[in-house]
Amino acid sequence: MTPREEVLATGMLGAEGARLLYATVRAVALGYGFPPPPGSLLWDASAIAEAAHGFLEGVRGQKRIADVTTRSVDERSFERILDSAVANYLRDAGRRTDLGKLILRTKEILRSRDEFLAVAPKKERWTLVDGSTDPSSVSPEILTRSIVAVEVVVPPWNSARRDAPLADEASFVRLIETLLRAAAGSLPAVDIAHALTSRLDHRRTPLSVEVDILDGVGEPLQPALDPALAAISELHAAEIFGRLSDRERIIVARLDSSIRDLATHIGVGKSQAALIRQRLFDKLAKDFDDPASAEATSAALTRFCGDWVEYRTPTPSATS
Repeated sequence: MTPREEVLATGMLGAEGARLLYATVRAVALGYGFPPPPGSLLWDASAIAEAAHGFLEGVRGQKRIADVTTRSVDERSFERILDSAVANYLRDAGRRTDLGKLILRTKEILRSRDEFLAVAPKKERWTLVDGSTDPSSVSPEILTRSIVAVEVVVPPWNSARRDAPLADEASFVRLIETLLRAAAGSLPAVDIAHALTSRLDHRRTPLSVEVDILDGVGEPLQPALDPALAAISELHAAEIFGRLSDRERIIVARLDSSIRDLATHIGVGKSQAALIRQRLFDKLAKDFDDPASAEATSAALTRFCGDWVEYRTPTPSATS
């Protein structure tokens, strides 16, 4: 049987489906330059197997295969949609790892430097030693703009076994001090790390997402942006993010979801979910009218929304 016929007959991938999945993981990972899983230096057989097993693992893995099968109409479309699903899985896994590393580094700096003070009782918020301990009410957009001109020094690095540092310690301290002064109050370490992403190239994982193309992964990645254009794109994306409702942020974060899954996530019926998503895309199209920065802005917006869903909302509902 073909991979799609295996799933239709048994509800899971069989031998042919496994071979197709392994080949797809390898092609997508190498073609898009995704980093191998933690502990692997390259996409060898072990790394490919680990990623493929992660893709299939648990309830979410079952839903991925079921969604690929129900959305496809033949073997060719099955392979194309599987290709997209694998790309989205590798992107999301890399995004969580990349941001998680930045959050850990931010916490290390906050805990090790005398300039910063943990706010009681739980000491989950941070301020300057001479700053206000009250929770900051300053918007993420203002925080992001506050560090645009801060000097960032990236030390030379030639290790093949460890990731290069995002910046030297002095740069981290300058950035965090500037953020906290602009905040005029205390901030969680996660919020500080989110703001730092506008200046630090924390993403080891490439991300190229067009808001109106949900399952296409065949377009080549764009070359690196000029730093000034990248900063402008980040600010534009932060501004758009601030205007979005909770439901709209969930929609952007879950561009690879089917309408049925999306309806569940935002708490409406399928027809209403499709209408809300289309209206959002129509509205966002006006924000991406500059070809020079459209892709970078859409990628940054997708990252902001994905991080918001991942770290700000404990359950996938529109009211969480």
